[in-house]
Amino acid sequence: MNTRIAHAIGLAILAGAIHSAQAQSDEPAVQSYSLDIEAKVLTDRKNRGVSDTYNRPGAELTMEAVHESGLVGYLQLGTVRKEIFPETNGLQVTGAVGYRWGKPDGWHFGVGAAQEWFPGAKVNNAPTGIDWSTGEPTGLTDTKFDTTYAIFEFAYGVVEARYLYVTSKDLRGNNTAIICGSTYMPAVLAGGDPSKAIACYEGGFEHSRGSQLLDVGVEHKLTGQTKLIGHLGFQKMRHFRDGDLVDYKFGVVHTRWGLDFGAEIAGAALRNRELAVVLDSAGRSKKVDRAALILSLAKRF
Repeated sequence: MNTRIAHAIGLAILAGAIHSAQAQSDEPAVQSYSLDIEAKVLTDRKNRGVSDTYNRPGAELTMEAVHESGLVGYLQLGTVRKEIFPETNGLQVTGAVGYRWGKPDGWHFGVGAAQEWFPGAKVNNAPTGIDWSTGEPTGLTDTKFDTTYAIFEFAYGVVEARYLYVTSKDLRGNNTAIICGSTYMPAVLAGGDPSKAIACYEGGFEHSRGSQLLDVGVEHKLTGQTKLIGHLGFQKMRHFRDGDLVDYKFGVVHTRWGLDFGAEIAGAALRNRELAVVLDSAGRSKKVDRAALILSLAKRF
């Protein structure tokens, strides 16, 4: 093929491409996906009614992409505190992928998987058991808080529900070493009654894989700018009944000047509230499951 022929073919291809682009530009563009981004600050950042920020303010950035085929992608960056997640760098990352189908104004469903990461957060050399005759650990383990979930969603109209099954070794680091060590051992080390710690460790070293969670949420529009929100959640922690809980959230969101102003009451009822008593570095304690008025300000893009 000589240079002139190659040049002519190139011009023809370029002309065809330009014509095609012009023809497409004359047609209305059909967007095959949507991308929602929200930046939010809150006076307290709770997960299942329990504070991830030690009853202090937090922030999060959430992105959700939905394709017309039903594929869904989700990513959230949020702040956490070292009192809740030791050694954390202050960040929680949640990612999820899934598939949704059904009618938006009728029954619709979804399946997927999600992963929570807590960069840097860990507890090293926590006792898996105690020899009470000597007070020495019978074993040690390292624990991270990363968690993997299998998800099934189902919804009708304004009511949405989500079932989660924990497939990772632990639900947010909850195992014998963490629960018994952080909840009951401080009292023992301070000279208190060891009976609760003994009862906690006596079943041997257990993980919380297989824990189950259920969330039910409702949004009801009062006007075009104001909506009521409600949430009720249930947690069944495998091997640790004390970690079972019911959490709740009720509030209102008002949109004005391109911002979402929110106010809600949120908290949790644990089977054993001692699990929600957390010490800071100075030995002061807080109940991180207490009901709280949470104010928020969000911007959607």
